Amino acid sequence: MTRLILVLGDQLTETVAALREADKDADVVVLAEVTEEATYVRHHPKKIAFCFSAMRHFANRLEDDGWRVDYTKLDADDPHDSIGGA
Repeated sequence: MTRLILVLGDQLTETVAALREADKDADVVVLAEVTEEATYVRHHPKKIAFCFSAMRHFANRLEDDGWRVDYTKLDADDPHDSIGGA
């Protein structure tokens, strides 16, 4: 059975519990850049850009490692405001 493994922007490591317990051959890792996460408190725009860049690089590394990754960019045609909407 396929499970969705949500990885947040502050969990960008292969040693996070969700990935340690996941099945690389069956599960899908989900990462999403969402407005709510970037605006719930004031952050410098460069910090937000850095966090999203780190998420994109981590997603690429997971794909290179053989994981199936579903990544939603904030600048996608249909951006989402929250994790629940992604």
